[in-house]
Amino acid sequence: MSKGRAKSDEPYHASVVTIIIAAAFILMGKLDGVAQIISMFFMVTYGSLCLISFLNHFAADPSYRPRFKSRWYFSLFGALSCFILMFAMNVSYALLALVLISGLFLLVSYFNQDKKSLALIFQGAIFQLSRQIHVFLQKTEKEKSQSWRPSVIAISADSFQRFSAFQLLRWMAHRHGFGTYIHLIKGYLSHETHAEATHCKERLIEMAQTSGSHVFMDTLVSPSFTSMIAHIIQLPGIAGTENNLLLFEFHKNHPDKFEDILDNFRLIQSVNFDLTVLASSERGFGLKKQIDLWLTPHDFQNANLMILLAYILLGHPDWKKAVINIHAIYPEDSIEEERKQLFLLIEKGQLPISPNNIEFIAQKSATSPKLIINEKSENADLTILGFVEKAVEHLGIEVFEGYDNIGDILFVTAAESKKIK
Repeated sequence: MSKGRAKSDEPYHASVVTIIIAAAFILMGKLDGVAQIISMFFMVTYGSLCLISFLNHFAADPSYRPRFKSRWYFSLFGALSCFILMFAMNVSYALLALVLISGLFLLVSYFNQDKKSLALIFQGAIFQLSRQIHVFLQKTEKEKSQSWRPSVIAISADSFQRFSAFQLLRWMAHRHGFGTYIHLIKGYLSHETHAEATHCKERLIEMAQTSGSHVFMDTLVSPSFTSMIAHIIQLPGIAGTENNLLLFEFHKNHPDKFEDILDNFRLIQSVNFDLTVLASSERGFGLKKQIDLWLTPHDFQNANLMILLAYILLGHPDWKKAVINIHAIYPEDSIEEERKQLFLLIEKGQLPISPNNIEFIAQKSATSPKLIINEKSENADLTILGFVEKAVEHLGIEVFEGYDNIGDILFVTAAESKKIK
């Protein structure tokens, strides 16, 4: 149809087709219909141009320097006016025109994979919106004093060998919080390690896309675990709020890698981060049907954070059919008082925990709590335990050992007690 004739290269074939179409509608007597159809494509063309102009203004791309400059509100007004007029003239024709122009755009994009200018425009607009939101959140009064939500940084050097830390992070960040996953590459920054980090980041992003997670993925090259911790705990929050929780992971069969965490425990505690340590096993998270949570007299500061984390996990579709079982080990003379406080906390916080799933166990000096936990949480898909700084200083890795009969364990310590409203 684009082939012309004679020296002037007139579009002869296109003109003939146009005349035939016009004559057909004239003979049908549908001149108003022809006018509406033609108007639709004029309106959708002008509206699209105005919309692209508005988005380019909003995206503030320095490479966008049009010869004809207009104000963004004129472009927005033009786009809205065109689309409103389309539907005012004829709703059916308007919808058909939008479908056809969208189909044409997809067709052109399919055969021109290298041209993604419209996608770049939307990315620029989203970037500007994200930037404004981050600045706004930083300037506004923080909600820390009113409520708590997790802004988690997960750190692992075994991202492609074990997925437990990533899985737990994506469950935490699904609805109630935000997650940043850092893959650690030990070594000095060089051309080779930078290339390795870039490749690992691409794999991590692909992994996040495949799993449908809402997690920000990144890599970090560092010569030592200590320097890596010092760098990460100073990272600004991606979501506009400060990071407040660290997540580490080690395999029960290879506890030697946990020594790095113990060596830097004081450094982590110096910035008042809440700390969670996932002890993963071959069983993984099982069927994701049962979460066992254990409370002891030493967990007065950890208890609310442990309950909140269990509740947050239930917000993910993978755990929607799970139940939370709370086991509380207290001295016999204080069980009734602790029972009342726990029931009141669950009732006021409207937590999805049935009183039938709460068990109080009288503490006996002759029986080790670890034996009780191993026996009662044998079938749990995730067990949540608290730990305190003093115990780690005196006993070291022994605090996290001795739970061979149960699956994955999440150890929790809170920098300060959380409120459940």
